[in-house]
Amino acid sequence: MANTNQKIFFKKESDSFYKELKEEIENYFKEKNINKYANNFMYFKMIFFFLIYLGSYSTIFYCPNIYYLIINYSFIGIWGVFLGLNVGHDAAHNAIFKTKKYNQLLVHVFDLLGTNSYNWKNRHVGAHHLYPNVMNMDSDIQQTNVVKIFPSDKHQSFHFIQYLYMPFLYMIYIFRWVVYRDFKDIFSSKIGGYDNSKYPIKEVIKMLLFKFIYLFSFIVLPWLIHELPFYYFLLLFLLLTVFASLCITMVLLSTHVGEDANFPEPNKNGEMPHSWSHHHLITAGDFSTNSFVITHLFGGFNHHVIHHLFQNICHIHYPELTKILIRISKKHGLNYRFKKYLTAAVLSHFKLLYKNRKAFN
Repeated sequence: MANTNQKIFFKKESDSFYKELKEEIENYFKEKNINKYANNFMYFKMIFFFLIYLGSYSTIFYCPNIYYLIINYSFIGIWGVFLGLNVGHDAAHNAIFKTKKYNQLLVHVFDLLGTNSYNWKNRHVGAHHLYPNVMNMDSDIQQTNVVKIFPSDKHQSFHFIQYLYMPFLYMIYIFRWVVYRDFKDIFSSKIGGYDNSKYPIKEVIKMLLFKFIYLFSFIVLPWLIHELPFYYFLLLFLLLTVFASLCITMVLLSTHVGEDANFPEPNKNGEMPHSWSHHHLITAGDFSTNSFVITHLFGGFNHHVIHHLFQNICHIHYPELTKILIRISKKHGLNYRFKKYLTAAVLSHFKLLYKNRKAFN
């Protein structure tokens, strides 16, 4: 089990898998005469997702009754996740524009969605992508005794029914993130394997400002416009976060924490059992890679293995790159994990929870 203060390192590459994969991908871009960043279709996608989100928000003020508001808030919750995955996620990896500052600007999509971009990038890029599926180091796989995802984690008696109660707790994922987790991160010196001890005061001010704007926009301002009780809009906001949570957890649970997931641990010297490329190959999994709709709604998250191996490439290229990955993996006799359908990938996570419901020692 990794210690957050432990220096972790991977073995040297044991074969030519990653070298060959990298060369094939470089050749792909050369032959197509394109670069690894966004193309015209990606620019269209970004504009489209922004317009739908802003258009949906503006219609809040014209909804004739509470039933239309319920539909609207529910849709905005889901579409906000799509916006974050398609734009904010790629921007955090500097994968949309070659110029870094333009990517940094688009990362603020997360702030507009009520979640802090600074914390998210540190958690996702600074910890998760460095140590995926490593206990105590991967901050994207939540470290809490409420659920037992890592087989070697401390066992609690209530874990016996975790596969039954976790679907309900996943429904408050976004609400908890907006109103609690971001503030907790300010006072956390370590976020998984990321050193968070030097937290800039300007980021605290920015967080408070954006969260005020977000909550004011979805709770207070609509209340001032509509002749409805204030608590209606509190409940509508909760509804928004429930639908957003259901959407985002479907994606997150489908990539790293299924029944066949691997959770490698370092030895006492901090050495991981696999090389860097092999570690990412065995800890990430794909789903619905042949679905155009899933790929472009979820920002290429379903092509998760290639994303981990080449995180600075825009997701618009993932479908073709995944084909290369499958071929090279097969050539080297390496296991490429995937589920044909999103539903199967989600179900696989709950099979993991069921498997981990008992103590193993």
